[in-house]
Amino acid sequence: MNLFETTSEAKCRLQTHLDELGIPAKFLDEIIGHHTVANYNKGSMVSLQGSPGDLLFVVLTGLVKVYCPLPDGNRILLSLAGAGDLTGHVDYLDSEGRRAQGFEVEALTKCSIALVTREHVNKLLQSLDHAALLQVIERLNTAWSSMARWFGTFLGLSFRKRLEVVLNELGAKFGVRDTRGILLMPELAHSDLADMIGSSRPMVSRLIAEMTEEDLLLRQGRHFILLKSLSGKTSDSLSQQTNGRGSFPKPPPQLAGRPPFKHSIGGKNGRLALASVVSTSSKRNPNGLGT
Repeated sequence: MNLFETTSEAKCRLQTHLDELGIPAKFLDEIIGHHTVANYNKGSMVSLQGSPGDLLFVVLTGLVKVYCPLPDGNRILLSLAGAGDLTGHVDYLDSEGRRAQGFEVEALTKCSIALVTREHVNKLLQSLDHAALLQVIERLNTAWSSMARWFGTFLGLSFRKRLEVVLNELGAKFGVRDTRGILLMPELAHSDLADMIGSSRPMVSRLIAEMTEEDLLLRQGRHFILLKSLSGKTSDSLSQQTNGRGSFPKPPPQLAGRPPFKHSIGGKNGRLALASVVSTSSKRNPNGLGT
């Protein structure tokens, strides 16, 4: 059984991504016909920074986290990728001139991923005529430029605004609307959100407590609900730049799970005291595993 064919959400979303880049629809069938499926348990590493950049990964089922490792052992959580999202396309040239994976991909949930070789994708692109290939290049340039602008704008926001933007992005892609607002399906720890906005976990816990007291957020078990007053708030400059990106952020978009919400948003008397800011990103050990 071709798992790609049975996961209609993944197929539809991947086709949308290809359309955005001006890649012909026939390419989807070629990719579906030339892939290998790999299954990963929650917490497994799909790829490490520096590993050979000869594979692209298309998420079929489940969720993965895309990290940018830093020289000091910290990592920044760039995005969550779900069904139909592409990862593994960000690379760099290593000291020997070989293409290597630029980011790390870690399974947030149990997931299935289609492995597609760059060689096959390159052959497909080589089959395009010059006009079509030029269109692909132009749209790729726009996508990367939009991503760079998005990060530049995002870094200029306060931690509170960053968190609002991230929650809205997660709600747009992974949310389910109910009578109260938007239920966020991913189970993310405060440390995950801290990695997304470049702050400390205590800072995120404080901000979440504030937003909960302001009736902007609700907590339901291990999930958050964005109330309508929050789900309707979005930075205009950021929302314009996230069109066609599909995740936070996409690319690269195109965002081993840790225990979800192990840090309570309530402290003594239901309130959190202001905590001092500590180092911002999650650590990883020499083997590349999150700690």
